[in-house]
Amino acid sequence: MKRFVTLLAATALISGAASAQEATLPTPDAKTIGMGGVMMTTLSGSHAIYNNSAMALFQRNPSQISSSYYGQGNFDYYAVSGSCRLGSENLLQAGWRQYLRERENSDMAVDLGYSRRINENWAVGVVARYLHMSRPDVSTDALAADLSIAYQLPLENVGSYSALRAGAKLANIGACLDNTDYALPMDLTAGVALDTFLSDAHEITVGTDLGYYFYPKDVRGFQMSIGMEYNLMQLVQFRTGYHLGEQRNYYPSYWSVGAGVRILHLRLDFAYLFAKKETLLHNTYSLSFGFDF
Repeated sequence: MKRFVTLLAATALISGAASAQEATLPTPDAKTIGMGGVMMTTLSGSHAIYNNSAMALFQRNPSQISSSYYGQGNFDYYAVSGSCRLGSENLLQAGWRQYLRERENSDMAVDLGYSRRINENWAVGVVARYLHMSRPDVSTDALAADLSIAYQLPLENVGSYSALRAGAKLANIGACLDNTDYALPMDLTAGVALDTFLSDAHEITVGTDLGYYFYPKDVRGFQMSIGMEYNLMQLVQFRTGYHLGEQRNYYPSYWSVGAGVRILHLRLDFAYLFAKKETLLHNTYSLSFGFDF
């Protein structure tokens, strides 16, 4: 079986020969992970550039800086990203990620993104990525791009205030630059979410994503995420979700829980995954910290 390296936005892609397993650069956003991997419609998360870059234009805060640590057994994953709004229609994004594991393996990626709001309801985004993979047996580089679209519709007469959001992303359009056995799996993911205020103090968000990995053939299959968030007075958030993976050896199923705190312009989020012991996602957690301004 070929080996693969990927930049997934929902969960780790597991690869290797026979039963060997490894994963590189899953989304580090604790808010997304806590909701079962729902990423197409996430607002006010820590790393929109790794989820749906177009959706960031519908966030209340014009700019942000975020950092995350993602722990996965003997694997360590660090991420830093930021965004800056230019007027009401344009948004620039940048991100850096490094993924470390035992035996001197180290993967690194740099992302640059641009999003534009077409009108009150629609926005589009593009993210360009450079990946450097360093392993004892191989060192290679890759270029890739993500294309995303987002939609938001305010709903009247539903709670105190409600909004319907939808988004989609075609990810990992690209290839390795060197002649290796590694490839960039491409996937298409779409999602929808409903956000409603039950009162001024209580907000509920429910969402779902459906994705399909179509290249290369070894990783073809569906994924689905279902998640919800309860937001108390815009200060404390509680999250839970479930992620269903069709191919257990590549993207396993798991339950997730999470919590968040918002204090003035500061954000702190935590998420934990409940996955089977035989999968790489067992005992996985993420901690995200950010500043909105």
